[in-house]
Amino acid sequence: MLGWHHPAWAAIGAVSVMQGGHLHITMNRALQRMAGTIVGSFIVWAMLAQQPSFWTVVAAIVVFQFLTEVVIGYNYALGQITVTPMALLMTYLASPTVAATMPVERVLDTMLGAVLGIVFALVFSSVDDRMHLHEHRSRAR
Repeated sequence: MLGWHHPAWAAIGAVSVMQGGHLHITMNRALQRMAGTIVGSFIVWAMLAQQPSFWTVVAAIVVFQFLTEVVIGYNYALGQITVTPMALLMTYLASPTVAATMPVERVLDTMLGAVLGIVFALVFSSVDDRMHLHEHRSRAR
């Protein structure tokens, strides 16, 4: 509806956020996904502003793939920082004409998806899940 080129990014964002087994994990993943995507998109924006060559982009994709495999199991936000540039650079290779708007669209799509994931997680959660979330947040403070 908004005319964005990659609306599937919002759907992927919503589904990936909802993978947590508990409501507090879902909320945490949503925040990590949004933060990591913002940082990763900024990295791609800075890279594409330099108008890199094809082989520089390919080398960067390889580096980001390796870094993703190394950090994603350790920290989801760090994984998003590395997976976002990889995905955006691969998309750039397929369609270089949308390079200027692609990082911004990725951030907006991911934020929309994460917010929708949070809403659906809350709507379909049980009272026990919400109580556990409240207790978890109270202990964290």
